Amino acid sequence: MKIDREIRIEDYIETKTLILGDVNTGKTYWTREILTAMCRHGLGGRMAIIDMAPEIPEKIAIERGLPGAGGKLKPPDGQGILYLDGHFEAPRLSSKTEEEALAKALRNRQNITALFPRMHGQGRDILFVNDISMVLQAGQAEELTPWLDGAATVIANGYWGEKLGGGILTQRERSEMGKLSVYFEMKGQVLKSGI
Repeated sequence: MKIDREIRIEDYIETKTLILGDVNTGKTYWTREILTAMCRHGLGGRMAIIDMAPEIPEKIAIERGLPGAGGKLKPPDGQGILYLDGHFEAPRLSSKTEEEALAKALRNRQNITALFPRMHGQGRDILFVNDISMVLQAGQAEELTPWLDGAATVIANGYWGEKLGGGILTQRERSEMGKLSVYFEMKGQVLKSGI
């Protein structure tokens, strides 16, 4: 996938950027391009990645017509980037009922809440968050913003679309993402990927 814009790190440094899109619209790819551009400028020692991308079995992704969904944002070797991730499930894709999906979202949230405190105190002022929408499935936007305020530069991406259908989980995620978008608009910018 090719991003139809030049990546200039000046567009992202000292601001907060949210990249929104549907499934397979290049959100993670775009974020990775920004990450790579910052590495070229020797900023790795200032950067932290909180990677919430769910682990989606290839078989399920193929069955749903979602090849490449849930890609991790692994940092390049030797850059000194703090990389924090955990075991996260894709609630909608891996569940047969809404109740099962909600239970998985709650478990994800418990794992996610341990990641943000680990970043602080490490001297990292550039934060990448891959699939920030995962915490919104069972959490609130207001709980996230104090952690995001702790970094001078934030580049986050998340789901905002229709491909994964309806249900309580999707409605909640979209509602909370709407609130989070307002925060990013006040602090910087909201960009749309493929929508």
